Amino acid sequence: MALPTLNSSRYPATIPSTGQKVEFRPFLVKEEKILMVAMESKDTGMMLSSLKDIIQACVFDELDVDQLTSFDLEELFLRLRSKSVGEKVSIQLKCSECGGMTPTEVNLDEVTTSEVSDQKHIMLTDNVGVEFAYPSVELVSKLDFDPDEISGEEQLAITEALIKSCMVNVFDADNVWDVSTQTEQELNDFIDGLNSAQFAKITEFFGSIPTLTHTVKFKCISCSHQNELEIKGLESFFI
Repeated sequence: MALPTLNSSRYPATIPSTGQKVEFRPFLVKEEKILMVAMESKDTGMMLSSLKDIIQACVFDELDVDQLTSFDLEELFLRLRSKSVGEKVSIQLKCSECGGMTPTEVNLDEVTTSEVSDQKHIMLTDNVGVEFAYPSVELVSKLDFDPDEISGEEQLAITEALIKSCMVNVFDADNVWDVSTQTEQELNDFIDGLNSAQFAKITEFFGSIPTLTHTVKFKCISCSHQNELEIKGLESFFI
């Protein structure tokens, strides 16, 4: 006779980029094993793939995980981790005074995603601007790279590929050009025609993509200095 199947609780979550409400269950032991193997591998691609698979399995609502943004994925996994393993985690934080490391407890339920702006229009001149979309998980996984292992020229090429993939339209006072109708060469010519200040405006947009953030106050165990530190990004909460 087969053993009984255990029912899991259901919890609500909100996808930051869209506001969509979803329900999820905690991940199971079999899924936690997959996650542990991926984390121990230190392979970013393997880790991302594992997170996607676990979220797809645990969220009850229909969801295209590849089309989530990176901060959607972070938010969903953090909520999953909190309800699956526990909301408290201990991480090592560096003292700003002496550089010593102090174990500090963080409540994951208090961690939030930084503000998601509705304004994704970048004005390049007084009249010409570009509307962007946040990069999807699928796109991020395709463009994943180690900056220490590639040349500056290759990094620039990847940045330009990211920009082109996230452009929605180009507009001026009279016209709107849908980027999906433009040729690869037309997009290349547009980006090549940017000056340094205009290119910097665009890269600043990608540098301001929302992420998990939390301010932690802790007393250094080595020098007793009182620290206040803002930590960001999913990896910061599991080191």
